[in-house]
Amino acid sequence: MARVTVQFIADQLGISKFAVSRALSGSSGVSEETRASVVETAARLGYEPRARRRSSVSIEIIYHDPDVAHRELWVEVQTGAQIEGARLGVETAVRWTSDTETVRQIAGQTSGLILIGPHDDAMLTTVRKSGVPCVRIGGALPPLEPMDQVGGTDEEGATAVAEYLLGEGHRRFVYVHGQLGYPGRVNRLEHFREGLAAQEETELREISFPADNAPGNFRQALARMEATGFHPTAYFCGNDYVAVTVLTQLLRMRIRVPEDVSVVGYADYPIATQTSPPLTTVRMPFREMGIAAVRLLLARLGHSEPLNDLPAQRIGLMGTLIVRGTSGPAR
Repeated sequence: MARVTVQFIADQLGISKFAVSRALSGSSGVSEETRASVVETAARLGYEPRARRRSSVSIEIIYHDPDVAHRELWVEVQTGAQIEGARLGVETAVRWTSDTETVRQIAGQTSGLILIGPHDDAMLTTVRKSGVPCVRIGGALPPLEPMDQVGGTDEEGATAVAEYLLGEGHRRFVYVHGQLGYPGRVNRLEHFREGLAAQEETELREISFPADNAPGNFRQALARMEATGFHPTAYFCGNDYVAVTVLTQLLRMRIRVPEDVSVVGYADYPIATQTSPPLTTVRMPFREMGIAAVRLLLARLGHSEPLNDLPAQRIGLMGTLIVRGTSGPAR
């Protein structure tokens, strides 16, 4: 297979070779949207720099997530790691792979690894056996796994949504999972439930979809709820794509948002600002997660004192509640 070049990436995206080079190096002069697109395309195509500058530290960023929606967020993490690496003179490269043998070979040639998104147990075992410092982002670890992890504070985010909606007078809620099987969404539900428990006379029900963008029998499920006398005024959703699906369905049913009901998402995907009305959500600091991962790896490599001889860390970066046009006082 022919080697992927900067010019090839530029041709694929219809931009200049200069713009691709600056995006990959973490330099200024390109928009964040362009940088994210370049980083994602380079990873997907398997781009490798022809000649990296000499550095005492190199970091390989590895991900393999078939869910296109999630890639937007992982690219933000990669961008943060690459910009921080460029600032500190650390070589960074992005690999799109789920092959454990490939990662075993990479581990023998790099100073540290960042695993982004879903990876199976075999991958974690391979990394553990390599002895190379690794930071996990966007996936669960086994209990007491001696690997560093950077993530968000989903528990506090869900509790903040509960407190906000209660403060707006809402008492009847639906948690919309979207597609089932995501531990983070279940975790947010439990803390949302706990947050609601602070207020008497609240009621919470749940709905799931066959896929995040496929509402299935949402309309029928809502009708069944209302037939029992349950009329929700607020929907908290598993992520922003689920929230957009809910918002679309409600508007098609001529239920006004936010006049009749409120809808809140999670993560602050780019689509959250493109709906009408724009989506209230919890913004997660994905780019900062990448920055934190690089700093943590450098600490493990002995470049700073505070963490290099301490046990594995679980670092949670605080999100921010972003109130936009899909939420307001209960009717």
